[in-house]
Amino acid sequence: MSFMEIMHISIVLPILFFLSIFCVAMVLERFICFLRYARVSQRLLDRVRIALKSGNIAEAKKQANHGTGFTAQAILAHLESAGLPRNERESLIYFYHQKFQMLLNKRLWIFGTLSFICPLVGLFGTVLGVMTAFGDLAISGSGGPTIVAAGISEALWATAAGIGLAIFSAVVYNFYNIWMKNALARADIFAQEMILISPK
Repeated sequence: MSFMEIMHISIVLPILFFLSIFCVAMVLERFICFLRYARVSQRLLDRVRIALKSGNIAEAKKQANHGTGFTAQAILAHLESAGLPRNERESLIYFYHQKFQMLLNKRLWIFGTLSFICPLVGLFGTVLGVMTAFGDLAISGSGGPTIVAAGISEALWATAAGIGLAIFSAVVYNFYNIWMKNALARADIFAQEMILISPK
């Protein structure tokens, strides 16, 4: 069967196809965003750590300026506030944590929503397929697999497409959530370490 023939099997399949294109577009958009902002360079952290332990804040700022991503921005902001009391620096860390989390968490709800609604859309197609099968059976007035084949095919295609897209969306949702949590945890741990080793 050609792609267009498959799309004509059920009214649900074009809907799921559109949702799958939308899902893939969001996957790519989030991947670019995470690569840009969520990368935490261990080399950068090590260089800033060495500079701070030696009391050279200017060098630490220089290293942070060479870094990319949101973590480098947060490090630089913390270094700029080195003269503030500890509670104010901790408040700054919390502010950047919230800002970082909002940036990475943006649009992740789409994958959670798709993983929930796609099986329901597929189930709707299943119901339509079964209705078609029984309608064909009633019109023919006789039994046989060929009479109900079209309706059953519609039901199975819709079910498979809905479940498949839901599984993909759930995997992507968990992947990005784990990536986000790891990036936030590394940034928070290093931020607390900066407070401890920064010159008083």
